[in-house]
Amino acid sequence: MEKKLVEYAGDSSEFLDGFFQADEMYIHSFGEKLLVFGVKRGDGKIFETVLRGHSAFEFASALKKADEEVGPIIDLDTDAHTSYPLATEWLGILHRPVNRSEEGFVNEKGVHSNGVENLWSHDRAWIEAARGYGSMETLKRAVKAHQVFHNQIKESPVPVWSFLRMLSGN
Repeated sequence: MEKKLVEYAGDSSEFLDGFFQADEMYIHSFGEKLLVFGVKRGDGKIFETVLRGHSAFEFASALKKADEEVGPIIDLDTDAHTSYPLATEWLGILHRPVNRSEEGFVNEKGVHSNGVENLWSHDRAWIEAARGYGSMETLKRAVKAHQVFHNQIKESPVPVWSFLRMLSGN
């Protein structure tokens, strides 16, 4: 579906400025405590994926995939999750953490991750609905469907009626 949308509306994933925000949200699904990991680019385009754990390796793998899907990540603002420093070091990304418990939501240098935090607050209902899926694969598909919806429909300059016309084949 995403490929069809790109053909119709164009691909806006070209490099902008390399500045991104990342955050993670814990969810419980089919007896496991999982992370929905998200990266948000300055123009609002997002990357989301499901992680089984919270190791630096898992974060680095997700950041590498985000880099491939939404553009080169040069500078990353995050919360103070302990997996970001090593993951960003491995990938050569400048990491600017904000420890909310010590600094609040914005540190003295103006660094924050409010943009991606807002993503979770506005879209948590969609992600939470995905909790009921019976397997990791269906949960991953639901999270990716949210990413496609956000990037190609919600944030698209193409009106929704054009999208519907394209899907109906008329």
